[in-house]
Amino acid sequence: MKLVLLAACLNVATPLVTAPGLGPVGSRPRTLNVAPRNVARFAAPAAAVTPAIARSQLSTQQERIVALEAELKGLRASVADGKKALAALDATLAPAFRETTSRSLVKAFGWRITAGFITFCSCMYFTGKLKTALAIVASDFLSKSGTMFLGERLFNKVKVGRSGGGESLTRSIVKALIWRAVAFVNTALVSGAIIGSAGVGSMIALSDSVFKTTLMVFYDQFWNRIDWGKELENVGGDGI
Repeated sequence: MKLVLLAACLNVATPLVTAPGLGPVGSRPRTLNVAPRNVARFAAPAAAVTPAIARSQLSTQQERIVALEAELKGLRASVADGKKALAALDATLAPAFRETTSRSLVKAFGWRITAGFITFCSCMYFTGKLKTALAIVASDFLSKSGTMFLGERLFNKVKVGRSGGGESLTRSIVKALIWRAVAFVNTALVSGAIIGSAGVGSMIALSDSVFKTTLMVFYDQFWNRIDWGKELENVGGDGI
């Protein structure tokens, strides 16, 4: 009888402790069953892209492109200015050269061989006589070799258009034009005297001028590639 009363008292004194989703203390926990549709209710809604927003984004991108193109243009101009400044600095610091007498002599002799062939072709075209053509070429060779050699020595004293790398294209063009004026008079007089016709002599000289002016510029620039006979100035050298 006492045991029955003790069990009844213990059953009344022990309350049932529960929690949401849980059973009484000491029992197995219940699994919360949350449906996916309930989770979707709490997700942030995606922002809709309107035409106004799209236009604003495109406008921003275009403005950035314009800014980058302007920056690129400025950088290109800066690089171009830098190259010019560097070229000017190189031209200033690089020692100029002068030609030795032997170099001027070989240049004059080599040009007379090249130019003599063109004069021979012109004489054969206008006169058709081999003997006359050879006489004009021989006269040209003797007279113009000396005058060209003197011209090279005179230009050797002029430093304009000359640097350590050689003679500039502008300098070669000026030299060719000056020499053509002298050579035209020489060829016209010599050819006219040998042929006996000033008109034919002038035609030969004019034909020479058309071909030889451009050819001489290339000839002069070609000699920039040859170091023999170059003598650096202001460095105490005896030549290259």
